[in-house]
Amino acid sequence: MHSRIISGVVQSMKKSYRTKESRIGKERKILIVSVVIFLTLVSVSVYIGSIALIANMLFLGMLIIIVPYSLYKFFRLKKIRSYENDFPNFLRDISESLRAGLSLIQAIQATSKSDYGALTGEIKKMNNQLSWNITLDRVLKNFGTRIPDSRIITRSLMIIDQANKSGGNIEDTMDSLANHIESIKEAQQEKSVLLNQQVLMMYAIFFIFVGITIALIKFLIPLLQTQSQTGGFGVQGFNPNPCSLCGNNPDLACMGCNTFSTISQAFELGDPREASSYYKSLFLAMILIQGFFSGLIAGQIGSDSIAVGIKHSLIMLLSGFIIFILLIKTGII
Repeated sequence: MHSRIISGVVQSMKKSYRTKESRIGKERKILIVSVVIFLTLVSVSVYIGSIALIANMLFLGMLIIIVPYSLYKFFRLKKIRSYENDFPNFLRDISESLRAGLSLIQAIQATSKSDYGALTGEIKKMNNQLSWNITLDRVLKNFGTRIPDSRIITRSLMIIDQANKSGGNIEDTMDSLANHIESIKEAQQEKSVLLNQQVLMMYAIFFIFVGITIALIKFLIPLLQTQSQTGGFGVQGFNPNPCSLCGNNPDLACMGCNTFSTISQAFELGDPREASSYYKSLFLAMILIQGFFSGLIAGQIGSDSIAVGIKHSLIMLLSGFIIFILLIKTGII
């Protein structure tokens, strides 16, 4: 019997360790594969030697690095939230079983036959470990190590373990925990509804910004070009392109202009020596920067998560980029 218990504990510890390592390993594998693909794309484009191809591969490579990892974290967060939504029902069913005269271990084993959505698999794992005569505190700790991202569940498991060790009316503790968790979830939902308005405002600000940049290109650039031909704004020899003197100058002061020149060549925005090309490149860079950071802020405000923020960043980046490029390619701006 003792050897069976020891064997069960060892197996449980190994499974818990493997679960944690597996989760971390998946994140590392996703990042490593993404970085390898990114470096491969950049290396091939550098070998070919096309500036346009290099810039496009850099843009595509950044998406390859960001998107898979962000999706993994997003679905992981979504799964944790579904655990937290079903956990109060699990606690109440245990409480009812305790009131019916079952012990805490028997109550957990009884609830393993019920359906708790995404949480069902974890409850069955707890039942299997208890059937191996693994101690309850070890089973609860193993459960907590499998979902370390949920503070609500891990803290609840600690309370259950302490209540079981100290004795007393455990069923009331279970009911109190369930009510407390539901109160937290309701407060989070109310917060989410209120903050979603701020998220929508971030989207509105971004698309207004895109509209302003398009209007500036549509109306400002022709005005500047006209003024340059007529001695713009009372200044003889007025040049609307601030980067006209840089060209391909490698000087540090011309680094920004060289960046805009590269963007212009990469996305075929026109001759880099022209004012229209300079402003199109400038505004495209501003749209991408604005979209990326606005998305991060939207995610932090709405979900208190940078992982969700990257989702918003990608939506803003791609939508702003596609709108801008389509309007240029169709000749509207």
